[in-house]
Amino acid sequence: MKRLFVSFIAVVIILFLAGNSNLLAKGKKVKNVYRAELASKMLSSSGKTKAKGHAIFTFSKDGKKLFYKLYVYDIDSVSMAHIHHGPFGKEGPIVVWLYKGKITGKFNGLLSKGTITDKDTNLDSLRTWMNNGDTYVLVHTQKYPNGEIGGKIH
Repeated sequence: MKRLFVSFIAVVIILFLAGNSNLLAKGKKVKNVYRAELASKMLSSSGKTKAKGHAIFTFSKDGKKLFYKLYVYDIDSVSMAHIHHGPFGKEGPIVVWLYKGKITGKFNGLLSKGTITDKDTNLDSLRTWMNNGDTYVLVHTQKYPNGEIGGKIH
């Protein structure tokens, strides 16, 4: 009976570690995957809109690339999107652009995807800021030039 219990606990631990994006390396917590849930309710400048979205950020194993995908839904006339440095809710400087362009009309789906490298911004600093909760995504539209949807990167 003890063997069965120990085996069960071992399997649970293995499954937990295999599915967890926070890996333990040299005694430090290392994150490779980050998310931001985007909504208008997060911003005081945009009022309440139906627009929403999410962003997924994944660092390469060597930490030299950051891959991203930015999805938006029920949004109209997107003009730009980027990552800001600073606590969410306070205007911080732009760290890196995620979308430059102009969409006229309603949009649903993948707005942008790409790879960020040290040529775009210092990835070591960006990872540190992301780990500390000091970054957020902001998506701007023609109607809300200061940002319609946004969310903290976790």
